[in-house]
Amino acid sequence: MRGIVVCPQPRAADVGADIFEQGGNAFDAFIATGFAQMVVDPFQCGVGGFGLVTYFDASKGGGIGAIDFHTRAGSKVTPDMWEADFRGVTEISNYTLFDDHRGELGYTAIMTPGLVAGFWETHQQFGTLPWEDLVMPAARMAREGMQMTPTMHHMLVRKNQAGLPDGYDRVSKTEACRKIWLGDRGEFLDVGEVLKNPDYADTFEAIARGGADEFYRGELGRRIAEDLEANGSYVTAEDLANYTVRTPDPVAGTYHDYEVFSSYPPASGTVLIQMLNILEHFDLASMGHNSPEYLDVLARTMSAAHTDRMKFLTDPDFHDVPVDMICGPERAAELADRIKAGEAFKFEKQKPEQGTTHVVVYDEAGNAVTCTHTLGSASGVVTPGLGFTYNNSMKLGDPIPGRIRSFAPGKARYTGSVPTIVLKDGKPFMIAGAPGGSVVISATLQAILNVIDFGMSPLEAVTVPRMHCEGQAVHLDFHIQASTRRAIEDMGHEVKQEPISNLTYGRPFAITIDADGNWRGGSDPRGEAGMAQVL
Repeated sequence: MRGIVVCPQPRAADVGADIFEQGGNAFDAFIATGFAQMVVDPFQCGVGGFGLVTYFDASKGGGIGAIDFHTRAGSKVTPDMWEADFRGVTEISNYTLFDDHRGELGYTAIMTPGLVAGFWETHQQFGTLPWEDLVMPAARMAREGMQMTPTMHHMLVRKNQAGLPDGYDRVSKTEACRKIWLGDRGEFLDVGEVLKNPDYADTFEAIARGGADEFYRGELGRRIAEDLEANGSYVTAEDLANYTVRTPDPVAGTYHDYEVFSSYPPASGTVLIQMLNILEHFDLASMGHNSPEYLDVLARTMSAAHTDRMKFLTDPDFHDVPVDMICGPERAAELADRIKAGEAFKFEKQKPEQGTTHVVVYDEAGNAVTCTHTLGSASGVVTPGLGFTYNNSMKLGDPIPGRIRSFAPGKARYTGSVPTIVLKDGKPFMIAGAPGGSVVISATLQAILNVIDFGMSPLEAVTVPRMHCEGQAVHLDFHIQASTRRAIEDMGHEVKQEPISNLTYGRPFAITIDADGNWRGGSDPRGEAGMAQVL
């Protein structure tokens, strides 16, 4: 089977290409790549995490769908359990703050993982190769060892914002995690050194043999549940055994002559669709790419859409989310008129959570998959003998009762994920997405605009400088020239430019397909820029 895989990690993309060589389809290649990503980027994603998929199934005559496998709060949570100790949120990312880091680190930070169930559901619906063949490459990689990459090393040693633990504290939270990441030396491996994780290899092999049932209800699930129970987690054996994925229809919209499909709440596809709806009221191409006028409109559009995101976005199983209103033409027209009048949309939230990974895949049969999956920023908890780190999704729950994102058993956290597929004449034209929290919305948006409005290749679209705004400062890529910055400031914006652009502006990944079925891929070079294909 011919096909292409684009993701942040080159060695993981190679695994997907190998699956194409074996005759697998895009869904097979996605699953194998996703598991491999957990080995080469284990603090961005893992079997203890969660994610969501948007797909195009060519075998059903063009079926668009979604698979939602968010983490869900354990059955032991209560809405007011942390209220008295709550110290506010971080300036960046809205992470909850506690003196003991309870939402960020340790067993109390963990929600019920959905990753294995989501990958299993994808395979059950669309896979063609045996499940074991898709999991075992990751097992072999974990056993043989993978090199410490610059991106992984930076995630561990970077300075975090005030109130958050650093990488050393994170990996030291449990002894089993400390042994993997610090070993006998008591320090992180240098870039290029090889990390072996035989315990994770054993876990992958168990999942390869027993599928999702092994992780949630089998011997592996028993070991997970016993460890969580013994150490004060809110997740129970019943939570694991009863976990189910959701399969909502993606949110849908149009942009010029294209159909756009993205992620359903609690993810942020509604926000992306709303931004595109607003921007249809402007002639972007005539403004010029990254001109002050263009960036001003983008900033105000992003801020306007984020007001609705912060007001409405939550788990739709618990609260009504007005998807039709957010994605509707009336709301877009209203916001576009307010932008044209020069209105600024200001609120406290600044910029997004960071972490996460992404993969986009396409095959010659016309199947397309785009998936964001993540650990959040990882809890630092490793069950002895299992080798993987659990998510820390509790940090984005609201400790104040009575609000739309307040804690409740079984409730999913909201996310910025927007795995998106753009169709032209009923067939995939562009497959896109990005890691990094709510910054992925702006990164994915600009990749789409760069292709549709400015005629860029996918590589150009994910590489050129971009910006981000959520209602406060306009964050400009460090490579945008000073005169443009001054012009934006003259328009009334506060402007910030950070030199580490991959953290502030996301890292989008895209595949485009022309009318003859020829594809091209674009992998953001701000990271390791993985891409592999079988021609």
